[in-house]
Amino acid sequence: MATRPEESLARVVLDQYLAVRPGETVTVETWDHAIRWARAFVLEARRRRADPTLVVEDEESFFRSLSLLHGRDLPGASPALAERSDAYVYLPGPEGFPRLFALAPGELETVVARHGPAWRRAARRGGVRAARVDLAGATATAAARFGAKVEPWQKDFLRASLVSPSRLARAAEPIVRRLSRAHRVRIRHPNGTDLTLSLRPHSWFVEDGRLDRADRVAGRVWTRIPTGRAVFALSQGLAEGTWESNRPVYRRFGDPAVSEGARFSFVQGRLREYSFERGGAAFAGLYARGGRGREVPSALVFGLNPAVVRGPELDDLALGTVSLVLGESRPRAGRPRVRFSYLTSLSEPDLELDGRVWWLDGRAVRPPKEPTGPERRRSPRASGPTRLPSRASDR
Repeated sequence: MATRPEESLARVVLDQYLAVRPGETVTVETWDHAIRWARAFVLEARRRRADPTLVVEDEESFFRSLSLLHGRDLPGASPALAERSDAYVYLPGPEGFPRLFALAPGELETVVARHGPAWRRAARRGGVRAARVDLAGATATAAARFGAKVEPWQKDFLRASLVSPSRLARAAEPIVRRLSRAHRVRIRHPNGTDLTLSLRPHSWFVEDGRLDRADRVAGRVWTRIPTGRAVFALSQGLAEGTWESNRPVYRRFGDPAVSEGARFSFVQGRLREYSFERGGAAFAGLYARGGRGREVPSALVFGLNPAVVRGPELDDLALGTVSLVLGESRPRAGRPRVRFSYLTSLSEPDLELDGRVWWLDGRAVRPPKEPTGPERRRSPRASGPTRLPSRASDR
């Protein structure tokens, strides 16, 4: 008998991502629309001789609670469960999330986050390993909001979720090896992108789905599935040129939900101009409320997941895609984090590292072999940075 999709997903998540062992306690938290997937996680936990607990948030009861509480004590996840669990799986909701648009911005953020500060503190104390399985959010309601077909979108999510952490880690190795030694990155693309950025030394991390000691030291208890990203922090002060995204930006709580053709111009490390082909009002509203630091590019994100081609809420994970994060997210003394972060993606870019060609069309190029013997003596020395050829005319 063929393995059902929900069984395959539960097996990969509990085995390869969360490494659930016999005798461990596993909490599976779900909304009622995703109960099919949640049951598979409970059964897989029992198959692994773990002790599962299923927690179901009924959507209608949830919305009735919101109307009764009037913004007080908004419903959320239980910190006590987090502290007593070895592993934790969350299948997000609600399916009818547009009903949340009536909430005030602060209330909306609390409800969507669900696992607030008290939950996170309890999770750190208990050493829980937690996974948010975003396939549960690929619903017909969300697909209609994004203008996507729900069944192909769900299949894309499933394929990306089944990629093993070890495969993502292998994809990260050559990227980390090169970028951890680099200082400057130049990004180009025929769409008009030509942007130079400075990397912050020794400031990067890989999201391969495994929660290791480095994650625990940094206070991270969550992994998101699907995943696959290598994130490199940028130094302030150097961002010169133009960035133009060739992938839509999907924000399910944005208005509008889809933006396209983001074009950012940077001068002396700061955003000076921006425009969009479509849906720029969503960015403009967020940017106006962003506060200090909103104009600073803070990170480059390299996708690692080979199963992602394109799709809502997946594009930045695709192998061969680079994303730019706008908005200074580091905490500063006496001030909270900047409440603005905006990610746009560029697929198949050309990249230079410190003046040397590294990627063409989103793929690493092999460096030329060093000549030896007489051939080496006859070879002229390089005189400055390597020129990056244009894609069509120079190749």
